[in-house]
Formats: sequence, structure tokens, C-alpha cells
Amino acid sequence: MKIEMHCHTSETSPCGSVPAAAAVREYARAGYGAVVITDHFNRYVLESFPGSPREKVGRYLRGFETAREAGEREGVAVLLGAESCLAGGPEDFLLYGIGRDFLYEYPRLYDMTQEEVYRACHDYGALLFQAHPCRIPCAPRDPAFLDGVEAYNGNCRHQNHNPNAAAFARRHSLPISSGSDYHEYEDLARGGLLLPDPVSTNAELLAALRSGGYALIRDGEPADGPSSPTRPL
Repeated sequence: MKIEMHCHTSETSPCGSVPAAAAVREYARAGYGAVVITDHFNRYVLESFPGSPREKVGRYLRGFETAREAGEREGVAVLLGAESCLAGGPEDFLLYGIGRDFLYEYPRLYDMTQEEVYRACHDYGALLFQAHPCRIPCAPRDPAFLDGVEAYNGNCRHQNHNPNAAAFARRHSLPISSGSDYHEYEDLARGGLLLPDPVSTNAELLAALRSGGYALIRDGEPADGPSSPTRPL
């Protein structure tokens, strides 16, 4: 089964141009069985929404909720993730395996450090990957507080230096992932994972990531064999 691991919606991410329902429909047509919605959980996004911290999180979830409803119609599993720029630098981090309650508990996630978010994820049972770690002005962050690295980012409007990201992961024995970083129609299905079994829940996705038994999708085609973690997740 193909799963998209890095997808934005226009309902939530200001840089996203594709409505959630249209994105899910396009992924269904591309043969993907699941999509992780990783809208930007950043200060400039959340603080643009009105209301209390809880209301801001509720507004943030609009893209995911719309995508989830579309997924039910299209036969695509839609899972909640997030992409957040944390305290201490311009780097982005992908959170996998979170639920709405996690975001309600940490409505100012973007003010936390990498270590704090890593520990919060592990307390919850989620995983923290660094997104496009070698895209300027980003740099690889502390590998001690990472569960993995997005070694392939398919966004064609950035110089992602994906080989450098993969080398960083290898140096620190970190599992790797791939994502299209979907913002525009042209980003469709450029990345993702090819899993041996279907997933429809966060628990199943986390089990697949921990097993390492998947292939990366690069430029729309599976390009790697099993990505077995070299340190336990």
C-alpha cells in the first residue's frame, strides 16, 4: 500500500493551494491507500486564528477533518500528523501518530524545544522525524532527539539536498522516510512509503514505521528496499 507522509491542505496551511477534499481525491486516483495530513502547526498559523488556544487548535484541525471526510468517500485512510517549526531554529519537524488530544494538550507546541517535543511524543506514543533537514536555511538537528529523518522530500520548488539528508540519517543510524511535501497539484505522489500491509490507524502506521519493512517512493516510484531501523523505535 502507498501512503503519503507529508501533505498540506489549503484550509489550514497558508502555503497550501489545494483544498483537502481535492487532495484526497487526487491521491485516491494515484493509487494511494492512505494520506497523513501534516499541516503547519506554527506560530504564524495558529496566531492568525481567532479565539482561545483550544479554539485555535480546533480551527487548525479543519483541513484534517475535511480530508478525513473525503477519505471516507474515496476509500482513503486519512491520518492526523503535523509539521511544526520549533524553538531554536528554522527547522521543521514531522509528528506521526498524534491525535487531536495531543494538540489540545500542547496548543503552543511551536514554543517548545526539540527535546521537549521529542519527550512529549514519546510519552504519548508518537514519533518525531525531521523534515527536509538539509533544505536551506535548515540544518540537521540533534539526532539524539529524533526518531527518523525525511530522507526524500519531493517538493520540486526547493533545493532539498535529499542525498545529504539520507547521509545524515545513515551517520546516526536513524530510520528514513519519504514525503511529497504536497502543496500544489504538481506535487502529487512524488513521495511516500510503500508498505507491505494496509494501514488505516495511527497504531498501524507506527507499527509499520517501527518495523522498517517499507520502501521509499522517490519521484513517484519505489526506489529503496526495506528501510529497517538500525536503532530501536
